[in-house]
Amino acid sequence: MLLLPQSRLVYLANPKTATQSIRVLRPLSLQSPPFGELHSRHMPYPGFDKNWRARVEAAAGGPVEVFAVVREPFARLESWFRYRHKNPEGAANSTRGISFDRFAQEAVALDEAPDYARVGDQARFCGWDGARAGITHLFDYDRMDLLLGFLEQRLGRRFDLPQHNVSPTRAALAVSGLSEKAEAAYRASRPGEFALWEAVSPRPHPGRAGGFPPPKRRVPRLSPRGYLSKGDGGVSSSGR
Repeated sequence: MLLLPQSRLVYLANPKTATQSIRVLRPLSLQSPPFGELHSRHMPYPGFDKNWRARVEAAAGGPVEVFAVVREPFARLESWFRYRHKNPEGAANSTRGISFDRFAQEAVALDEAPDYARVGDQARFCGWDGARAGITHLFDYDRMDLLLGFLEQRLGRRFDLPQHNVSPTRAALAVSGLSEKAEAAYRASRPGEFALWEAVSPRPHPGRAGGFPPPKRRVPRLSPRGYLSKGDGGVSSSGR
């Protein structure tokens, strides 16, 4: 959780959605709240709304809007797999010696999964109830240009998005696609996450091997494709 006090925006860092790159944006003045981050680096929206909103809004001097990034679920799952391959073999959170297919099937257990296969649920992170998300502004990871355009509009500055904390590539790890069984099991374990992502980015496109496209400039307005905000028609996010 990071605060942009000059625009009363709060960023909630959904894991595996370029969070480290967003944290180091320059000249963006992302600040930890004055009471400290404590355990809030990847704080989900329900925890923020229940335990932190009042303190953050007092620090910001008024109501805040919350923004976050969501990612196609299978691409995010693979990113977790590749990222944890950097850990030493035999470590509880290492995927060395484990196939991507096994990883996906283990991740189905959510909080009961082995340490290396705990990847969370983006629907829970965003406070998604099947129709609305608590977060005010949601952006598709594959349309980071829209996030940069949003920040540029709100702050009146231009930004470049660096790459940080990059996972090993798919080619380097020889990651193969999932079996039909593993894919179906993972999809069934997280219906809310798939519904959330489809609401933000209603295009069925496969996840890439890693990284994200360079930002596109001169975004004239925020597109409903790749962006979901309070007040959008149809399925929308709700704010508080």
